[in-house]
Amino acid sequence: MDAYVLKKELLKAESRYWNDIIEGYVRVFHLDKMKLRNVMDMRAGFGGFAAALIDLHIDCWVMNVVPTSGPDTLPVVYDRGLIGVNHDWCNIPGILLEMDRILRPGGHAYIRDSRFIIDEVKEITKAMGWRTELRDTAEGPYASRKVLMCQKQL
Repeated sequence: MDAYVLKKELLKAESRYWNDIIEGYVRVFHLDKMKLRNVMDMRAGFGGFAAALIDLHIDCWVMNVVPTSGPDTLPVVYDRGLIGVNHDWCNIPGILLEMDRILRPGGHAYIRDSRFIIDEVKEITKAMGWRTELRDTAEGPYASRKVLMCQKQL
């Protein structure tokens, strides 16, 4: 019984967390005015990011990716009525090259991670010819996480 209650509380907390973040993205990046089609959450957890997009009526398709190196939360993603896969990610350049292959010219990638990872990603995406812009999260300029907005050029 306690595990069930704990799981339910964890899902609520994750949902509140992602709703706050997505509301911030809507305010700052005007996410609601973009024509999003395909979104990939590369560290999906319980699918809170996708659920927040649905809650805020942002119409897009989300692939929830649960890394095989962490806990298997894919059954929870499925229980929420979302789609997803398990995946073992390769190194950062390999991921970015695959994103470059999939993304259409003019397409966007928003990468939210620690400053250390973002710095490495920014260097690689600039070498690939993407236009990049580093932004603070809602947590402020001294937060450990940043958002790198990328656009693939023609």
